[in-house]
Amino acid sequence: MMNQAIFQLLQTCKTLNRLKSVHAHLLVRGSIASSDLILNKIIRLYSHFGGTDYARKVFDEITERNPFLWTSMIHGYVENSQHTEAFYLFRDMRSLDVTPLNFSISSILKVFGRLKWSRDGEGMFGFIWKCGFGFDLIVMNSVIDCFMRCGEVDCARQVFDEMEEKDVVSWNSMISGYVNNGRLEIALELFDGMDEKNVVSWTSVICGYVRKGDMVEARNIFDAMPTKDMAAWNVMISGYIDVGDVHTASFLFRAMPHRDTGTWNLMISGYCKAGQLEKAKDYFEQMPRRNVVSWTMMIDGYVKSGKLHEAKCLFDEMPEKNLVTWSTMISGYAKNGKPSAALELFKNFRKQSLELDETFILSVISACSQLGIVDAVESVISDDVGSRYFSDSRVVNSLIDLYAKCGNIEKASQVFEAADKKDFCCYSTMIAAFANHGLVEKAVSLFEDMQRKNFEPDEVTFLGVLSACNHGGLVDEGRRYFKQMTEEFGVKPTDKHYACMVDILGRGGFLEEAHEMILSMHLAPTSAVWGAMLAASNVHRNVQMAEIAASELFKIEPENSGNYILLSNIYAAAGKWRDVARVRALIREHHVKKNRGSSWIELGSAVHEFVRGDVSHVDADRICFVLSLLKEDMKLSGYIKDKDLHPISTVLMEHGLLSPERSKKAFEKKQRKQKQIRTGTPMKSPPPRPIITKAESSKEQQQVSKNGDIKAKKRLKSDSSDDDDNGDDFILSPKRRKV
Repeated sequence: MMNQAIFQLLQTCKTLNRLKSVHAHLLVRGSIASSDLILNKIIRLYSHFGGTDYARKVFDEITERNPFLWTSMIHGYVENSQHTEAFYLFRDMRSLDVTPLNFSISSILKVFGRLKWSRDGEGMFGFIWKCGFGFDLIVMNSVIDCFMRCGEVDCARQVFDEMEEKDVVSWNSMISGYVNNGRLEIALELFDGMDEKNVVSWTSVICGYVRKGDMVEARNIFDAMPTKDMAAWNVMISGYIDVGDVHTASFLFRAMPHRDTGTWNLMISGYCKAGQLEKAKDYFEQMPRRNVVSWTMMIDGYVKSGKLHEAKCLFDEMPEKNLVTWSTMISGYAKNGKPSAALELFKNFRKQSLELDETFILSVISACSQLGIVDAVESVISDDVGSRYFSDSRVVNSLIDLYAKCGNIEKASQVFEAADKKDFCCYSTMIAAFANHGLVEKAVSLFEDMQRKNFEPDEVTFLGVLSACNHGGLVDEGRRYFKQMTEEFGVKPTDKHYACMVDILGRGGFLEEAHEMILSMHLAPTSAVWGAMLAASNVHRNVQMAEIAASELFKIEPENSGNYILLSNIYAAAGKWRDVARVRALIREHHVKKNRGSSWIELGSAVHEFVRGDVSHVDADRICFVLSLLKEDMKLSGYIKDKDLHPISTVLMEHGLLSPERSKKAFEKKQRKQKQIRTGTPMKSPPPRPIITKAESSKEQQQVSKNGDIKAKKRLKSDSSDDDDNGDDFILSPKRRKV
């Protein structure tokens, strides 16, 4: 009688917390110590609520375990998709000579089927006969299902044909197995041969037509069903959504006698995919009960439409979030160019007790890659790199790309070498990384090594090796690889390949050949192609080719200020000042605005963003003042400004091609800057960056970096010693973005 009361009490448990409370109460009273039936019920309930860890603790504390307890624990793992744990527990069961039940074997066969362990399934088949379950209907149906899931269709058919007794489950396992393996015709033959069809039989055939995209035949079968269950309705609605017919899906939805949460979620997903977010929102708000999938689908719809504010509002309202929800929101920020927001959200996620997966890691890597920082990623993968994430090629490729973009090519190379399995994508990413860092020989060597290992390069791989040739000025090698790409591997060049080849030829001095390549392209030249031509013309001061390239660029992207400025610089270098003035007039006429440059710097646990002309940083005055002092120190150390660099405003003023008003402003700005540097007065705004007549200023930048690095450290040290603040906090801002 006591056991019956305990069973009734356990039956009232509808949540994991309630079960834990009742379990604790029973333990205190000592009511369950010797009752296998109650212990078995508790294990099954814990597993049902997803608490397999608690179920395993109960199981491990039992001194004498009968086959039912073993079976319940194995089934609990399978129910929660913890297939490896189920397999190891079954192996322990066999090692202790515990006789398995038919349900024990049925559960472990599900493990083999879902993990595609066909060899283990075949081995288990022999064990089944040895244990005397060769004629057990439940076990043999599970064998069929296992073989079908592993793609061993012929083995499944042999078992089915040799079965002395078959029930509707046997037939349905065969029909659904054929459907899932793409053999609808054979499934239809079995379906027609069935004496007693149930809703599962009908629904399996409908699934077959839905997978083929044949909604006409699917609808015919659906309409012919004598009785329809929820699964059949949902399959039809899902099919219409997959083919983009949300209207018919909505019609079926309204015609349904009963709907579950999954049905509502299908409609939300359908309207989100169709871009009809208002309709999706209507269904979302009308739902009687929402689950985490409902919320996540709606958030995903907003994210994919670029409506991040609406997505974040829903995210904040969610009563419960899972890993997919967090990953959706973080990747949404990253993919929509909001990496700082992604990392801020990731910081909040770290407070949760959720286990990461590869998809989530990719979202974080994407955000870090856009910002050029690595701390957030390294904090996640520090201890698990070798064991977990290096087995996923997507994570490996993203890590290589991240480290390369952050300037740490050595770490990128280490990740490449540590990868468990290197696919062609892994090689392509590493080749591109070497190329972008100017390590031409390593890029080319890796490309050759890739081919020796029988990895066939694709368009991405060739783009990487062509970029390497471009960095190294290897014109002949570039021609050879481009020819190999098209003739040997049959890869059609994209605009990026053409742009790279035009750059290789153009910078190598073969401007005519580069121009001919553009004219012979099988696709319309893009701004990247003509941009490469314009840049090469600038290198060789070829005004004629520059004018051709610029005229095409002005048609393709008339609002891109860079093209006007570069052409203006080319004219200035050739002394064509009236043409310079004409280009500047075009800029004003077309209302072209120069994009404001921006940069980031990682300091401690914060990322600081600086935008050209922005003085909102709390330490802007101090930064500009120290920079002005550094400039003076660099001059004393022997730094000499490149005489070929002249502000266009100054040159135009000297040639009388600047209006009197603009000449006066330029002169006053120059005088004010000189006075601030001479008197040591802190600047209230960053010194203006005038347009210069030479676009390629890398030599100048390298000289500044070389001369300024040591002086900068000394200046920052001396500046911080006179202040109460710590030197490391020199440029910390209230607006900083913590990682």
